[in-house]
Amino acid sequence: MHAWAFGAGVVALAGSNWLTGGGWWSFWPLAVWGVALAVHFLIYKSRVADELWAETRAADVHSKSYDASHIDSIAERYEAKSAAPEGQGKQP
Repeated sequence: MHAWAFGAGVVALAGSNWLTGGGWWSFWPLAVWGVALAVHFLIYKSRVADELWAETRAADVHSKSYDASHIDSIAERYEAKSAAPEGQGKQP
């Protein structure tokens, strides 16, 4: 909803700027509004992102990876290293 309001504001300010002529005075209000919208979005996403979202997103990125076997190899080595007793499995 906020992005739609921003889009309507862009059209309204750019249109009024075009009709009044002169320099592009509408740039600064739109720039500030755009930064505020971006901060608002980041705060929103930080509140709704949970462990399930992170796992789902990671699985999605992994499934689209062109080199999934390499990622699986890294994960296997990490798990093997984590499971090794203290002093073993670490390379110098």
